[in-house]
Amino acid sequence: MAQYNGGTSWTRHNDYFLKENGYNTTGIALSLQGVGSQGCTLISNRHVLLAKHVSDALFTLPQTVYFVNNSNVTFTYTITNVATIGTSSGPGYTDISIGYLNTTVDVSLSFHKVIPSNFLSYIQNGSVISGNQFISPYLPVFYMDGGDGSSTNKRTWCGNLQYVCDTCTSDLLYYTRPIAGTKYNNSQALIGGDSGNIVFIPVNNEIVILGTWYQSAGGGAGNPGDDLGVSSFIAPNISAINSAMTTLAGTSYSLTQADLSGFKTY
Repeated sequence: MAQYNGGTSWTRHNDYFLKENGYNTTGIALSLQGVGSQGCTLISNRHVLLAKHVSDALFTLPQTVYFVNNSNVTFTYTITNVATIGTSSGPGYTDISIGYLNTTVDVSLSFHKVIPSNFLSYIQNGSVISGNQFISPYLPVFYMDGGDGSSTNKRTWCGNLQYVCDTCTSDLLYYTRPIAGTKYNNSQALIGGDSGNIVFIPVNNEIVILGTWYQSAGGGAGNPGDDLGVSSFIAPNISAINSAMTTLAGTSYSLTQADLSGFKTY
């Protein structure tokens, strides 16, 4: 996505495939000071999406964050406050936190839409594997990595999400790497440092956020069992996120949900 030049300087690649196809990635931070590769993404002109375990454990406030526009101008902001979504553990736990910036971002930076709250209605039911449990066909997705160590040369990879309904009382989304071939060669295992970077689908030439990375205890890095669903899946948490955004700002704010009305529901 961008070449790191040292210090607080990055240069965006003109031949980056998302940019070549009209996608704006300026809302994806290139670094968190002292944290580096963990993700931070604009979801409004003053709010960022974070992984809770990153904001809880890895930085103190105020936290500096860097964005770079398409003219290679770097913008520096500070996260002055953070609100966590859901509970800290047990039922209702999420790995989502929302950061509030010291000022509204420059108009040359673009914040990103999220999937709508009824997103799962667009996912086709798949084969029954036991009792009332079923799995859907894989959903192709893109995801950001955290970069190579401190260099934060963020890259985009392709992978799959697998939707599982367990007796229809819980909905899970699992990341799985492609098995072989070109798609596998353009994927990467989930590793430490990727946390908080976004998993997304492209809709009408826009990046639409599904959630953020965290590494679950349920499976090895990059294997089935690396879990987006329970902890960091955006759709069931939209109302709570909107409330947190408004509380942080002291005025009404909300996520911008992508319009999927033109797609088939199941």
